[in-house]
Amino acid sequence: MEWLIDTPDLLLPPAKLQRPTEIDWCNRQCIEKIDYQPRWRLGEHFENIVYHHLKRNAYVSDIKRNIQIKDGRRTLGEFDFLVQMNQRWLHLEVALKLYLLDGSGESLDHYIGTRRDDCLAAKWQRMLGHQIELARQPEALLTLAELGVTQPMDSALWVKGWLFYHPLRPLTAHQACAINPSHLRGWWITHSELVLIQKPNTFYMLVRKPDWLLPAWMLATPALSFSELQAQLYEERGANLVVAVVKRGNNWEECSRGFVVADSWPQEDN
Repeated sequence: MEWLIDTPDLLLPPAKLQRPTEIDWCNRQCIEKIDYQPRWRLGEHFENIVYHHLKRNAYVSDIKRNIQIKDGRRTLGEFDFLVQMNQRWLHLEVALKLYLLDGSGESLDHYIGTRRDDCLAAKWQRMLGHQIELARQPEALLTLAELGVTQPMDSALWVKGWLFYHPLRPLTAHQACAINPSHLRGWWITHSELVLIQKPNTFYMLVRKPDWLLPAWMLATPALSFSELQAQLYEERGANLVVAVVKRGNNWEECSRGFVVADSWPQEDN
């Protein structure tokens, strides 16, 4: 939960879809009492983090989550969260995304996932369009009324994550306007370019997907020498998240993180 509060947002929504400042309120004394329960699906894990945060928010009086909207047997969509604050309801859509830049960066289309069909532009447009507009559908209005969610209802988007850049490819000075200039950054390289991250006195952690959000000091992952990292990645075929660390006293301190992808990426999915 510290990560949720202390890190910058990835995307900046239009003014009418920015979350109220009260959403960010946090009782930090409660953070240590939350058990970390990772999920292989990062989106589900992120929603759980947001839910625990909202439960401990002094301004929130009621929360409803994962509310499906149906037309008969057909599912039209789902509300991530319906949050009551100050006697008014808020429809809150959240997302956690990690994308690699393949292009100049002037368009959100240039940011793609390790699977080629996953694109930041498509995700953002779906959030702005389908997910936000869902609240205006007659079927949604009926479901909201049955839940006791009164109108008018505000809407907001909350998107966290990282963007990863190739160290040898220049980034345009005109980055897509929806991207937060202060967003979290990492690197990506191919297997044959692994030497680009080799540095003196640096070790490397291969991180399992459920732990991708964790800082280095929380990882129960062995720190590998560069040669050990090379040997382990030789057996891997998919994209791997690597955290570069240095020893500071008894702890590991993170230097950087990024993805190592196949030499065939992005022409072929990882």
